[in-house]
Amino acid sequence: MSGLSQILEVARRALMAQQVGIGVAGHNIANASRPGYSRQRVELAATEPSRTTVGLLGTGVIAKHVGRLRQQFIDQQVRLAHNSLEQASTQQRILSQIEATLNEPSDAGLSAAINRFLNAFQNLAIHPEETATRNDVLQQGVLLTQSFRRLNSALKQLRSDLVDDINARLTRINSLTKEISELDVQITNAQAVGLDASDAKDQRDLKLEELSKLANINVSEDSRGSVMVSLGGTMLASRAGSVALSAVRGGDEIRIVSDQSSNPITVNSGELGGVLQLYNMTLPAYQDKLNQIAGALITRVNTLHAAGFGIGDPPPTGNNFFSGSDAESIGIDPIIKSSVNTIAASADGTPGDNRVALAIAAIDDEPLLNGNTVSVLQAYNSLVSEVGFSINAAENTASAQELILAQLENQRNAVSGVSLDEEMTNLIKFQRSFDAAARVVNVVQELFETILKMV
Repeated sequence: MSGLSQILEVARRALMAQQVGIGVAGHNIANASRPGYSRQRVELAATEPSRTTVGLLGTGVIAKHVGRLRQQFIDQQVRLAHNSLEQASTQQRILSQIEATLNEPSDAGLSAAINRFLNAFQNLAIHPEETATRNDVLQQGVLLTQSFRRLNSALKQLRSDLVDDINARLTRINSLTKEISELDVQITNAQAVGLDASDAKDQRDLKLEELSKLANINVSEDSRGSVMVSLGGTMLASRAGSVALSAVRGGDEIRIVSDQSSNPITVNSGELGGVLQLYNMTLPAYQDKLNQIAGALITRVNTLHAAGFGIGDPPPTGNNFFSGSDAESIGIDPIIKSSVNTIAASADGTPGDNRVALAIAAIDDEPLLNGNTVSVLQAYNSLVSEVGFSINAAENTASAQELILAQLENQRNAVSGVSLDEEMTNLIKFQRSFDAAARVVNVVQELFETILKMV
C-alpha cells in the first residue's frame, strides 16, 4: 500500500508543478505586450529520492522557483544609451531654437542688418549732403540696434526658460527616486519571506530606465536584490529612503544640490545634464560673443563718427553714433536721433567731403575682434556656424545612440521578451505533462480498487 501511496504522491507533485508551469506561461502571455515586462520561468527540481530494496527511487518534482529572465549588464548598457541619447536630443531641440532665432541666412538676420547699415554709409559717401541718404543711415542704424537687442533678448529669455526646464526635471527625478525606494522595500521584504517579486522588479527597472534618461545615474544591486542609485557620488535612492535634489543659483550658474548637503552634484549627461550645460556654458558663451560683436561695432563706429563732421554752420562734430556698450544696451545716440544733420560724413567739415562715411562703410573688412584677427561680420558668421555645428554634432550623436539603443533593446528582448510561440509550446508541454500525471492518478486508483476486490 505504501508503494501505491508513494506513486500517488509523485503524481500529486507532478500535477502541482505543471499547474505552476501553466500559470507562469499564462502570465507571460497576458503580459506579452506590457512595456518593461520580463518573461518569467518556473524552475522545476526533482525531490529527494527514497531508499528501497531495489535502490533509490525518485519521488517526483516540485516547482522550486519562479523568476524573471533578465541580464543586469544589458540593462546597464541600455540605461547608458538612453542617457546619451536624451542629452543629445535635448540639446538638439534647444539649439534649434537658437538657430531659428538667429534666422541666418536671411534678409531678417543680423548679418543682413549690419550689411544694410554699412551700405547706407556707402550711399551717404556718394551723396554726403542729401537728407534722404542721412535718413536712410539713421533708419538702418535703428534697425541694426533692434536686431542686436532682439537677439540678446531672445537668448536671455531662452536661458530663463531653461530654469523652468531644470526645475521640472528635478521634480520628476525626485518623484522617481521616491518611487524606486518604495519599490525596493517591497521587493526585499517579499524576497525575505520567499515570495516572488518579479513584477515589482520590472516596475523598478522601468523607473530606473526613465531616471537614466534624466541624469547620469549609477545603479548597483546587492545579493538581496536591493538597488542603490547614486548621482555624482551622492546616494539618491535605496531601501533606506530617497534624497531630494534642488537647483540653486551660484553667481551666473545653476548648481544641483541635495537636501542633505550644499555641495554641488556633478550632472553631466541625460536631459538634465544637457540643459545644465546649455544654461551654464553654451548660452552664456553665445551671449558673450554677441556682446563682443556689438561692442566692437559700437566702439569702432563711434570712434570714426566722433572724429568727423556733420552738416551745419558750424558743422557739428564729436558726436557718437551709437549709445550703449553691448547687444543689450545698444541704441542710437539722442543727438543723432534729434537731427540727421549731426551724422558725420566729412573728415574736416568741408561740404562734399565723404572720408568718414567711407571709413565707416569699410568696417566690414576691418579686423576688430579676437586680437584684431577677424571682422565683425566674420565673428558673427563664426557664431552662426558654431550653432550649426553644435546642432549637427547633437544630431549625429542622437542618431548613433538610437542605433546602439535599438541593438541593445533587441538583445534584451532576446533574453527578457515574451515569445508567444514559445509560450504556446510551453503551455502544450505543461498541459500534456498534467494530463499524464492525471493518468497516473487514475492508474493508481484502479490498482487500489483491484486490491480492495482481492480482500
